[in-house]
Amino acid sequence: MKKRLYILFALVAMVTTSCQREIETIHGFETDLAAIEAEAHGGEFRVSIRSEKEWTAVTDVPWIMVSPANGRGEVRCVVKIDSTLINDSRSTSIRFSSEGQALDILEVVQQGYAKMIEPSSDVVTIKASAPRTERNFEVEINTNVEFDIKADYGQDEEWLKVYDYSLTLDRGARPRKTVLSIDWKMNSVPEAREATLSLCTKSGGELSKICVRQAAAPHIEDSRAGDSLAIVTIYEKLNCWAESTISTTESMSHWEAIRLWEASDRTLPCKEAIGRVRDLDLSYFNTEDDLPVELKYLKYLETLSLYGNVNTMIKDIHICEELCDLEYLKALRIGAFGLVELPESFVKLGDTLETLDLNSNNFAEIPAILTQENFPQLRSLDLSSNRRHIIADLRSATSFDKGVGMHDKGERLRKLFMWENLEELLLSYNYLEGGIPEFEPGVDGVRAYSAEDVTERGDSINWAVERGLPYILPNMRRLMINLNYFTGNIPDWLLYHPRLLEWSPENLIYVQQEKGVDSNGRAVGFTNQPTSREYYFEKYPLLRDRFEFNDVIEE
Repeated sequence: MKKRLYILFALVAMVTTSCQREIETIHGFETDLAAIEAEAHGGEFRVSIRSEKEWTAVTDVPWIMVSPANGRGEVRCVVKIDSTLINDSRSTSIRFSSEGQALDILEVVQQGYAKMIEPSSDVVTIKASAPRTERNFEVEINTNVEFDIKADYGQDEEWLKVYDYSLTLDRGARPRKTVLSIDWKMNSVPEAREATLSLCTKSGGELSKICVRQAAAPHIEDSRAGDSLAIVTIYEKLNCWAESTISTTESMSHWEAIRLWEASDRTLPCKEAIGRVRDLDLSYFNTEDDLPVELKYLKYLETLSLYGNVNTMIKDIHICEELCDLEYLKALRIGAFGLVELPESFVKLGDTLETLDLNSNNFAEIPAILTQENFPQLRSLDLSSNRRHIIADLRSATSFDKGVGMHDKGERLRKLFMWENLEELLLSYNYLEGGIPEFEPGVDGVRAYSAEDVTERGDSINWAVERGLPYILPNMRRLMINLNYFTGNIPDWLLYHPRLLEWSPENLIYVQQEKGVDSNGRAVGFTNQPTSREYYFEKYPLLRDRFEFNDVIEE
């Protein structure tokens, strides 16, 4: 037992002696770093210290911490430097002292943050087309300044929309992250295109760029195969969800949505049109985009029908200029789609267009270009149900930024009624108000019914000639102006129109918006609405047998 204690005491003595020798070999105060140079984001730096005396580390700034802050002998310290909040560099020192006497000074210099706008990616590649919900990308930006975005599209039109970003610079020059959200338009040209977004400080200095590269659209040839590709592209761009109308696994001749020209067709434009698309009928979409420019490739199109867009009344959609170049288009229907206007180039369709159906869109007024002079071939015009909102009192219509629907107080409506060639005019369920326009023979080119009209139409209209009734809508077979906001008297030209009873006036002329109030606060409805047809048959007795029901039942 005594022997074991002796050995233990000997070992302790040896260790103690070794430590004393080690301390004795350290003279003064030494560090392995002369200075610390830190980046703006800060960091940790290790410093080895040898000192024969007890020492203490002191600094006057809160952005530096030394751990441990005191010691003796050989000590490994960690100097932690916080991220800076300024653009300029800053400096300080760490002082080492013992019993009030200076031992050494360690200089510290930290760089400031330069002004920076760093995108997570400086090149973004996107497809030529995609559904509306997929035409967006985001770029994360690391920055310490507010910045502007300048877009350069070269020779192309603007095809990117950059939304406002949100940035809170709450830590001085220390960078913060924000996200740019960018929408893109589809590329309809068979060539790739590129846009450059320059990210600049508010003073105009450019700090970085984002290059956006978009793939080329498919090359569509002037052929039957080109028609097929054009329709598939149109179908995709409109985001159609009526799947049965188009099937890329079948020949185009089997598609429900189209009809092709045949050699026996009476109105065949030319031999080259045989086998090309004659009629296109697509429905049920979910799009916010203007009509696809690929319609221009269907050069022999005679009938086009596009009907039924989701949430129509909140959308603002335009007709593409290319549609107006279709030389053989006779019937056009764009209904429940969200159209808000017709381009000036729409008049180019005037030489061929016979039927125009624009019902259930978002027109705020009757398009001014719809006149007989511009569309001499037009026979049927449907502008019904152009209401964004349903309101009963037009005095509150000013609360809607985009208007409540198709509104007119008579001027453009007057021109529609002077359109002699029209055979159908549908204006039901709009916000047309005021009185039905009056017409006087000899004014504005209006004439009265003549003896020649009696010869052509028969003796049933003798009274119209004798009365000198204005010759208005003489060829009209279907007129609908019901469920509007008309007030006042029904003028004689309408009340005694030779075709009035063909138009079911009790339902499609006289009935206006129930409990409606116009913009002047007047209750809508006509003051001289007939209660029977007797007044009419007194003037046109020969029409009684044609329009009066025979209640006598023969046994």
